[in-house]
Amino acid sequence: MKRIAVRSVLALGLVSALALGGCASPFPPSADALAKLPVVTYPDKPAGTGDYVYKLPAGQRIDVRLLADGSALTVGADQTISARLGRDLYLHKHWASEDGRHWVDANELIGVNLSVRLPSYESPGPGELHLSVNRKTPR
Repeated sequence: MKRIAVRSVLALGLVSALALGGCASPFPPSADALAKLPVVTYPDKPAGTGDYVYKLPAGQRIDVRLLADGSALTVGADQTISARLGRDLYLHKHWASEDGRHWVDANELIGVNLSVRLPSYESPGPGELHLSVNRKTPR
């Protein structure tokens, strides 16, 4: 089986954190409006249903759960892997910021690429699940 590449909006808990919402404005909310929202820092979860900014702190371990299951497997997998960001990352819906003041579309700040290579005739040996998370220079 040839290498399969899937482009996604984030991941690791980061993948779902950067997922796009429904109808979104092409302009971020004002920095003043976002500064008034409570900041929830990973791994904490929001206390209620109100609006908030989610912070992934630099240097802190960010866990991602990896699951493999299905009817073709006699034994699946359930593992937690972790990574660390080099800079703080603030998230609000599909907006992202590194300082909590200057906001851009998350796709302009972070690029995520997920590729899966299964063992096959063309690629014998272990398969590979590769998540690449790259910082972009915002415009």
